[in-house]
Amino acid sequence: MKLFLFGIGGTGARVLRSLTMLLAAGAKAPADLTIIPILLDMDMQNGDTERALRLVEQYRTIRRIAYKDTAASQGTQTERRTFFATPLQPLGTLQAENAQERIGDSVLPKLTEHQGTFEEFLQVSSMEEIDREFLKLFYDNSAKPTSTELKLNLSVGFKGNPNIGSVVFNSLEDSAVYKYFTGAFNNETDRVFIISSIFGGTGSSGFPQLVKLLQHPSQKMHIRNARKGAVTVMPYFALEENTQSSIDQNRFLSKTKAALSYYQNQIDLDALYYIGDKPGSKLYPNVEGGSQQLNNAHVVELLAAESILHFASKHNDDFTENKRFYEYGLKRNDRRLDLPHFHDSTYHGVLEPLIRFTYATKLFTDFVPANLGEAFAKNLALPQNLNTSTFYQALRNFLGHHYKEWLREMAENDRSFHPFDLGAEFNSVVRAKRIETSFFDKGISDRFLREQAGRIEHNLQGSFPQTEQRFMQLLIDMAEKCRDKLGALNRELTDV
Repeated sequence: MKLFLFGIGGTGARVLRSLTMLLAAGAKAPADLTIIPILLDMDMQNGDTERALRLVEQYRTIRRIAYKDTAASQGTQTERRTFFATPLQPLGTLQAENAQERIGDSVLPKLTEHQGTFEEFLQVSSMEEIDREFLKLFYDNSAKPTSTELKLNLSVGFKGNPNIGSVVFNSLEDSAVYKYFTGAFNNETDRVFIISSIFGGTGSSGFPQLVKLLQHPSQKMHIRNARKGAVTVMPYFALEENTQSSIDQNRFLSKTKAALSYYQNQIDLDALYYIGDKPGSKLYPNVEGGSQQLNNAHVVELLAAESILHFASKHNDDFTENKRFYEYGLKRNDRRLDLPHFHDSTYHGVLEPLIRFTYATKLFTDFVPANLGEAFAKNLALPQNLNTSTFYQALRNFLGHHYKEWLREMAENDRSFHPFDLGAEFNSVVRAKRIETSFFDKGISDRFLREQAGRIEHNLQGSFPQTEQRFMQLLIDMAEKCRDKLGALNRELTDV
């Protein structure tokens, strides 16, 4: 099953970042699932988007090498828990019927070739004078940077103006990326999912336009009849005051209310997920777009990513003729969250895989470099390749940089999610439970890890002759051994 995942605007990119982390950790997903991420944004230099693009590329590099010519590369998982199991495939790499134009293999294909102002996009200069004057009744024509509309430079997005974005997205059907999508969507089992915010400019304008287009009678039958879902992200952060910015956070709630009223009657999907949070005291920089827009990860984005996997895992029999609406709730409304705050579906489907992946990260960044003289490392040619090969460099960037940063950002955000401490020793990595040690059992000790690494690597040699593939399976199996040492977690919340 292919899931065509449209991520609209900066929120779409931030949720895709969290989704990539969850897939890397082996979060629960259908074995035959392939995700086709398609980011739609006018702001091609957006910092959040650029970070998500790099992460997806590293994920694809790791997966391509780690599972080459194995069952995992064919989308059929074994009982063994597998990191980086679900394929992430750019739209441009699919075969598309009657494709007139190639769109490249980026997850962020160009939405339009237009790079100028909104006024130029509308071709105002070629209009009759009466039409130009009429247009000024609807859009601000001043040059003031905080209020201009007609003179807004579209290369940095819509700056919180859905009235502008809806006009631009109205031409989506004629874009090369949408035409390619319609040519590639040719299986009745394929599905569509959309990520958008409801309080900004790009997401709140692009989402209803895209849904309307997907359901239009002119679309081919597979697209009209496909199962469609979406996650709508409501306000969950506050911005710093910036008199030079055209983004006014005081309008977030009013725009959200107006959009919700419209969605109730006009948006017809099989499943619609809503998520948001009451902003806390920590403020995000008020940046209109470009490379400086780089927001810290938030637990809301992680849970929005979980909604994608929830939708993908639903059987066709689970869908009914009636629209289904979903909201998310924690066990308790604390500002600092840990593993016990989440209910069973999130814990087993998402958080348990993250526990194993966090152990794997510490194994790769701390244990492996300190034990290159051991037999398992020599058998895997790690002394020669750990710092030079494409595979290990991608793994180091993903685990040692991106994953650690993602965890740190969520831990330091106002609604803090801080389940792990990668700076602690192995027995204290999971903050909800320290592994007890004794004279006879040191828990996850260096000796324990060396013995396990030697035994597991030796047993894998026959099944995985190629060293990179064997190393990935070693990492998976050792993370499982660490999880076994941790044992059962008490998931009951203690009194505040």
